[in-house]
Amino acid sequence: MPPAQTAATRLPSLTALRFPAALAVFVCHAVTLGSLRHERAAPTALFLLGPAGLSLFFVLSGFVLTWSAREADTSRAFWRRRVLKIYPSHLVVLALLILWVWVLGMPRPDLGLGTDPPLLGDVANASLLNALVPLPQIITAGNLVTWSLTCELLFYALFPRLFRRLARVPTRLLPHAAACTVAVACVVPALALGLDGPRIDQSVVPLDLTEVQMWVVYSLPPTRLPEFVLGMILARMHGRSPAPRTGVVAPSCLLAAVLLTGPEVLPAPFLPAAVTLVPIALLVRAAAAASTRERVGWSHTPLLVYLGTLSYAFYLLHLPVLTAVQHGLGRTWTAVPVAVTALAATLSASLLLHTFVERPCIRLFSGAGPVSRPREDRSSV
Repeated sequence: MPPAQTAATRLPSLTALRFPAALAVFVCHAVTLGSLRHERAAPTALFLLGPAGLSLFFVLSGFVLTWSAREADTSRAFWRRRVLKIYPSHLVVLALLILWVWVLGMPRPDLGLGTDPPLLGDVANASLLNALVPLPQIITAGNLVTWSLTCELLFYALFPRLFRRLARVPTRLLPHAAACTVAVACVVPALALGLDGPRIDQSVVPLDLTEVQMWVVYSLPPTRLPEFVLGMILARMHGRSPAPRTGVVAPSCLLAAVLLTGPEVLPAPFLPAAVTLVPIALLVRAAAAASTRERVGWSHTPLLVYLGTLSYAFYLLHLPVLTAVQHGLGRTWTAVPVAVTALAATLSASLLLHTFVERPCIRLFSGAGPVSRPREDRSSV
């Protein structure tokens, strides 16, 4: 890996890629809320945009953390930075959400899961550990989308150890490691095929899954770890093995094809995560290669790169804002105007949250210093 984070190695295309991932989750939730409003099932391909965007976030997280890892860093310093990245903005949004629901009596964000989370659940959500509790009224408490941050916390907890182990893998074996990681990700839904229980309401989630299957293949943090590890492996492969020179168009088309055809040919447990992993890996590799070659294109558009920096704030805010806009506009507005209005409002709120909470906390309390890249075993390169 390059020894310094120069302009050529910051990989702005990966930052830019974060916003389409967040936008995919936004579209999924906007479609789901619109379908619930009009009492009809959401189109499966549009619904699967959300899981695909989330999987892209997980792979990008592993890639970026590995690419930017520091030689003199300690586990404690790394964990401090990640906590300061995640918790302040999360707690601010959660406090506003509790004010909205418990003080003002407004509707809480609801994706039709049929639960009424108690105040204790909202308090538990503050720790971002509520997704580990196998109770729907606790898992769905607080800001619904933050269950995925429980996965990220697991990734961060394991990252220092995983990084040291991965640094010892010879470069020539990295493609094999990536293939094994994808295979592990596919084993999980294969094993989940035998899990029985109450089935999910397909008018809410248009997938033929039981509740326990959905939890195992989608929400359970350890089963999402292969996506993060794959991102780490891709970061180590970057610059060492040939990357696709087709740009991001080909893997994006492949991802779209998988989203359209996957529900027709694969069992439902493969759809929330495993089916999109290969196209997403190819997309991340292509985007990283575009930055390295300093190609001018969508990935280097300053606006899209800046939107990528807002992606975390956007992700935290989008469902509460969607709910508020839908409530404020009433049933006379159709789904598209509601979504467009909510998108504009979420972007505005994201700018405020990023500017006045996320960025100041990182700058004031992270204690980051100028350090260099980690040393790794090159004896078998």
